[in-house]
Amino acid sequence: MGGSKMRKILGCLSIATLLLAGCTSTDFRNVFDSLNTSVPEAINQAVSSRVNAENELYTVGSASVGQTGSIIAQSKANKIASEALRSKIRAAVETNFKSYTLNMDSYSKNLVLPAIPELTSYATDLVIKQVKQKGAWEDSSKVYSLLSVPTAEVTSTSQKVLKSFLTNTSKKLEDLSKGI
Repeated sequence: MGGSKMRKILGCLSIATLLLAGCTSTDFRNVFDSLNTSVPEAINQAVSSRVNAENELYTVGSASVGQTGSIIAQSKANKIASEALRSKIRAAVETNFKSYTLNMDSYSKNLVLPAIPELTSYATDLVIKQVKQKGAWEDSSKVYSLLSVPTAEVTSTSQKVLKSFLTNTSKKLEDLSKGI
């Protein structure tokens, strides 16, 4: 039994070593940096002076400057921030759609609820086009990017998408009823 446990431990260590050796040092650092979301206090203060947390969804992305240089690091920071903001937007759109369906009768819900995931993706894509970069900073080792979008934009886009869907569905049902 003791030899079997030892083989398992050695096997796990071997796999971990292979995985770590397979990553280049810069790739490993970038993966680690994307997981490390700590932002220096000076950057946090700059962020808080540029956004209104009550009226905007925002996020800060960061990437190591490393050997790739600050231009590529800025691009990576923008991408990380954009992906994080997309998740926040998607969650806000889903919340909006759920609140809109609370007062619907069961028949209407049965028509609308199956379309919600697709409508959420569509509304998220529309809102993400309205995202603005509100700041970019660089310290000795990292580049930071601040992206934001007004919550009013998320709400109005959610409303427009759902209203458009309901109008189109209503027209299609009306056309079907005329054909009967």
